[in-house]
Amino acid sequence: MTLSSDVLQYHRRVLTSAAVRAGYAHTCRFEEPAARREIARMTGVVMSVCGPSLGPNTPTALVEALHRPLELIAPALFADSAMGSLTVLDGGELSDDVYAAGCEDIVEMLSGGVDPARRWLPTWAWMHGELVEREAFQQIHEGASGEEYTAHRYFVIKQPAGGERQLAELFSLAVGMRKSVRYVPIPADQVFRGKFWWPCPVCQWPMHVDGAEVRCRFPLHNAVYFVRARSAKEVPLLQPRDGSVPRQPAAKALCQEGPKRSLCVETAVWRHIVISGVSEVYLFERLEALGQRGVEVELWPDKDRYDLLVRVPATGWELRVDVKDYGCAVSLADQLRRKPPAARVIVIPDYRGAAQRDELAALLPGLTVLLVSEVIKAAKAEVRKVGRR
Repeated sequence: MTLSSDVLQYHRRVLTSAAVRAGYAHTCRFEEPAARREIARMTGVVMSVCGPSLGPNTPTALVEALHRPLELIAPALFADSAMGSLTVLDGGELSDDVYAAGCEDIVEMLSGGVDPARRWLPTWAWMHGELVEREAFQQIHEGASGEEYTAHRYFVIKQPAGGERQLAELFSLAVGMRKSVRYVPIPADQVFRGKFWWPCPVCQWPMHVDGAEVRCRFPLHNAVYFVRARSAKEVPLLQPRDGSVPRQPAAKALCQEGPKRSLCVETAVWRHIVISGVSEVYLFERLEALGQRGVEVELWPDKDRYDLLVRVPATGWELRVDVKDYGCAVSLADQLRRKPPAARVIVIPDYRGAAQRDELAALLPGLTVLLVSEVIKAAKAEVRKVGRR
């Protein structure tokens, strides 16, 4: 029997979600008593999706399979999807692929009842992006004005980590209301020798530390460094991997208690709000800089009904924009078909490239797909029209 496209896509998301959950459970199987039970449960999910006699049929076989691309588990499910290249485990740890792309296809394992693993699984492993966003900003959605909502979201994206007192003071000045997005102590795997941490130069979230290697777990930020030396003040310094990597950030001292305690937003908020928000804010700030030349731009109108409203009143030009940062064009197109966007222009970061732009344009013929740089270029072209009048 041939499955419909929608059913295939749903099965793919279920298998991806089960693989990510099993992979995380494998990494904490010695610390979390329920982890081995979760791997067994996810093995059952994978077997159900793959069908009789197909795919890994024991927890051990599943863990072994997670060290290879998912397309080898179920080739038919990933025939038209780049998600098939996702490898969940790398040397016994979660791969950066999980944070870069695996989080995008997460679905809930249970449609009703209580998920027994939610007590210890991180939210990004069972909650998809829309739910993360809804939960993170629920309080401010209900009681804040549009301006307060925008100020709050902007703050979280620009300040995803820092000292507790400093964050509170900056929040009070920038937003002027109670913080609702939760900040937590910086995880141990993002700290160097229990004393220092480094913010990614792109997203400002604490980078992952693996021995002498320090990197942002979102690979497209291209932030990979090596701890190379100590300064006279005993502060570790970083060496970029190569010339394409951004200038190395300075080390920040870790404080584990008291008013200066080092905090960051949770992984789910970083992945689903901060990562996409970096591109949204970058585009907003570049367009806002054209304000004196006649460009008007509004960020997250109507509490994020869409991402940006861009206008040049003198020429009547207007764009309503949704910025999307997805690794898999097929998954993004599927999401946009299931929930059509309020904006008819989809904008992707330049690092996703013209190839993804063209693929999305083919998959979504009713929408316009542009790169961030193309929106800026279009706005500047309208400004030049004003100057010629």
